[in-house]
Amino acid sequence: MMNDREIYFRKRDIMNYEILMQVKSNLQNKSIPIKKIEQEWSKLKYVVLERSPQLYHEIRRLLTVKVGYSRDEFLRLIELALALDENTGYAVNALQHVWGYFKKVATEDEKAAFEKKLRDYASGSESLVNIKAHLYQLSLKYERAYLLKSYYFQSK
Repeated sequence: MMNDREIYFRKRDIMNYEILMQVKSNLQNKSIPIKKIEQEWSKLKYVVLERSPQLYHEIRRLLTVKVGYSRDEFLRLIELALALDENTGYAVNALQHVWGYFKKVATEDEKAAFEKKLRDYASGSESLVNIKAHLYQLSLKYERAYLLKSYYFQSK
């Protein structure tokens, strides 16, 4: 029988596999225009940032090459990022970036709730899933389509 930690990682692996398969399906044509890859990147960037700022920056550099870019290299880097385990420091950084979409519109109570959840997550007493669920609710409330279309809230 699996314990809670094993169940969490199993669910995470399944969700990340589904994201990867969706991205590969969306980019299945080897001669896909860079614009299509950039559209996928916009949906993936916080997922990658949450796991590896280094891979995030490497992908950004890769996409600055408008001629001769590599779809296969992009997919390889995404796959590497999705295979990485949760890193609290990196996740906090990504959460703060996502919070940026709300900081000018959120109420003082919403700001205080986010800051508390972030502190609790950083100290290990709050789960990443719960704080992302909180940001998802704010995305719905404030109609942040960019975030709602991203893979960020699907990733575990």
